[in-house]
Amino acid sequence: MKLRNPEAAYNMLLERIRKTERKKVVRQLWIKYAGAAAVAIIIGIAGYWMGGHQTTAPMQYYSYITGNSISSFELPDGTEISLNKNSKLSYSSLYGEQVREVSLDGEGFFTVTKDKEKAFVVDLNGSKISVLGTVFNVKNYRKEDITTATLVEGSIRFETPDQQIVLKPDQQLVFNKSSNKIDMANVSTDLVTAWKSHLIKYRSVPFREFLDMLKERYEVEIILSNEALGDQKVTGSFDESLAVDQILDLMKKNLVFRWKKQGESYVIN
Repeated sequence: MKLRNPEAAYNMLLERIRKTERKKVVRQLWIKYAGAAAVAIIIGIAGYWMGGHQTTAPMQYYSYITGNSISSFELPDGTEISLNKNSKLSYSSLYGEQVREVSLDGEGFFTVTKDKEKAFVVDLNGSKISVLGTVFNVKNYRKEDITTATLVEGSIRFETPDQQIVLKPDQQLVFNKSSNKIDMANVSTDLVTAWKSHLIKYRSVPFREFLDMLKERYEVEIILSNEALGDQKVTGSFDESLAVDQILDLMKKNLVFRWKKQGESYVIN
């Protein structure tokens, strides 16, 4: 069908677009400070192109980046998130229109506001977690080969392109990205989420695993030269503000071993 007045039709279309844009509301975000604040980055995306004319579409992307701190904030629907150090969470201004979707690179603790009509989805770059309203912890650093999801309350569904698993409270899922293998275990969730209180907490774990935890947390090399020592179980908690030297000295009160520092490495025997 031919338009008798193309210019008038074009102007009518532009007016419809402007009306649509005016209806869009950018929701205000609030950051609750826990230690140092996360950095909130807002990126606007250009939109409609017609006959050489440009109008700006109301699409924005939000990113929270923690750096060397733990930060907490609230999403537009009231969902509360704590982000561990060196983590990033992103979402768009379409959040909540049909689905509540975020992407995570790092570790986060989620208290999701219930909404039976709109699922909450965490994109983990190759896998995802879907919920309606629940409390859970996810660790997913893109540079690492392991994704870990721990359920505190409610239920979550972990999905890869060819697998789906529903978790129950106190269950932890460990997904190996390279092998596509999933392992399940029952855990003490207070140990998993101790990082929110700036604590290193452990209960009846092999000394070897405790040292692995120190390696990851402090990004140091620890060499255990006594394999039998690594099998002994340890229990306790430390404030993460303590240095590795201080933690090892405190551990010696309950476990017989010696340690020395060689360059940037710790050697334990």
